[in-house]
Amino acid sequence: MQDASSPTEPEESGASASEAANDKLEGALAAREGGGDDDAAAAERAVVGDKASVAESPVADHEAPLAGSGATGNQQRPASQGPNATPAPRGAAWGEPIARFERQWTWLETRLITGVLLAQIFSLVAWVLLAGLAAPVGADSSSGTVFRAVVGASALAAAAWLGSKRLRLSARRGLVFAAIALGIVAAPLWRARGVEYFDNLRGWLQEGSTLTLMGGLRGLATRLTLWLALLGASLATSAGKHIHVDLLFRLLPVRLRLPAAILNYSAAALVCFAGAWGFFDHIAIESFGSRADDAAGAKIVRSAHQVSDHLFLTRKQLGLDLRSLPHVLRGDRYDSWMSAPAWNAWVRDAGFEGRYPAEGMGDLLVPNDGPPHVPLVLSPDGETARGILVHDLSLVFPFGLLVIGIRFLLRALLSLSGHLSVDPDEAHKEELKRASEAVGGA
Repeated sequence: MQDASSPTEPEESGASASEAANDKLEGALAAREGGGDDDAAAAERAVVGDKASVAESPVADHEAPLAGSGATGNQQRPASQGPNATPAPRGAAWGEPIARFERQWTWLETRLITGVLLAQIFSLVAWVLLAGLAAPVGADSSSGTVFRAVVGASALAAAAWLGSKRLRLSARRGLVFAAIALGIVAAPLWRARGVEYFDNLRGWLQEGSTLTLMGGLRGLATRLTLWLALLGASLATSAGKHIHVDLLFRLLPVRLRLPAAILNYSAAALVCFAGAWGFFDHIAIESFGSRADDAAGAKIVRSAHQVSDHLFLTRKQLGLDLRSLPHVLRGDRYDSWMSAPAWNAWVRDAGFEGRYPAEGMGDLLVPNDGPPHVPLVLSPDGETARGILVHDLSLVFPFGLLVIGIRFLLRALLSLSGHLSVDPDEAHKEELKRASEAVGGA
C-alpha cells in the first residue's frame, strides 16, 4: 500500500488508510468482548492516531466519514488551504495581464463616473440657484423668496451648529431648528438683496466665460449627462450587466456556450465600432466642415485641426476668466470692466499670429475710443466662439461607443482564457442570492 501523502493514486491510498482504521476498530471491539481490556485500549489508541492521519490527508475532503466519527471528511481543511492561503489563479496565465488591465480600467471609470456625477449635480444646482437668486422682485414667480429662505436657513443652521459645540446635544439640535425657522421667516425681508449681483454673476457664466463656449451651465449639464450614460454603459458591460436577450443562449448545451458567448461579444463590439464611426462621420461633416465624399483620413485630420483650434481658444478664454473673476466678485459689470484699449492689448499679446493668418487679426481689434468690450474670446477665422466646445464635447459619444466595443472584446478574451464564466446567471448571482435569502426569510 502506498503512503497516503503520495501524489500518485491519492484516492486509493486514502481509501486504504480508512479501511485499515476501520479494521483496527473492529479488532478493538472484539478484544474488549473477549475481556482483554489492555489490548483493547491499545488498539483504540492506534485507531485514534490513524483517524488523525487520515483527517490530515490531502484527500480527506473526498472521503466518507470514518466509523465512529461524528464529522464528515469534507469538513476538514487541507493544510495547503488555510485561511491565509493565496487562492490559485483562475483561468489561463496568458489572460492574467488582460484581467489586470480590465480591473484597473474599471477602477478608473468608477472614480471618473463619480466625478462626472458630482459635476453634473453641481452644474444643475448652480443653474437653478442663480436663476432663483437673480429673479427680479416684480416677477410673478416666488423662486427668489424660496431660494433666499433655503440659503438663509442653511447658513444660520450651520452657524448655530458650529457655534454651540459646548452645549448638550439636545440644546444644539433645538438651536439648529430655531435657526432654520428664523432663516425661513426672514427670507422676504431680504428678497430685493443681491438681485443685481447674482444676475451679473449668472450673466458672466452664461455670456462671458468658458462656460459660454460649452453652451452655458445648461449645456454643460447636457454633455455631462451624455458622458454619465456612456460611463455607466461601459461599467455595465464590464460587469456583464449590459442589456441582452439570453433566451436562446440558455437553451444551448453547456459545451456550446463558450463559442456562442465569444461570437456574441465579437458581434456586439463590431456594432459599437460601426456606430462610433457613423457618429464621428456625422460630427465631422456637420460640425467640423468636412465634405461627405472626403476620405476617412481627411475627415480625421480636419476634425483634429478644428479641435486643436478650439482648445487654443479655450486656453485664451481661461486667461480672460482669471482677469474677469475679481471684477465680477466685486460686483463690477462683467461686460463693462474691460476697456477697448485693454482688449486691443490683450489681442496683440494673445499669440493669435502664430496660429491664424495675419489678415484676420485686424477684425479682432476695436477703436480705442470705443465702448468697453465683453471679455469673450473671438476667432480670427470668423467662427463664432459661443458654443464651439459643444462640437468637441459631442465627440464623447463616438468615443464612448469605441470604449464599450473594446470592453466587449476584453470580455471575449477573458471568457476564452477562463477568467470569466459564460454562465448567464454569473453577473447576477449576488442579486439572485439576496432574493433567495429574502424569500427564505419570509
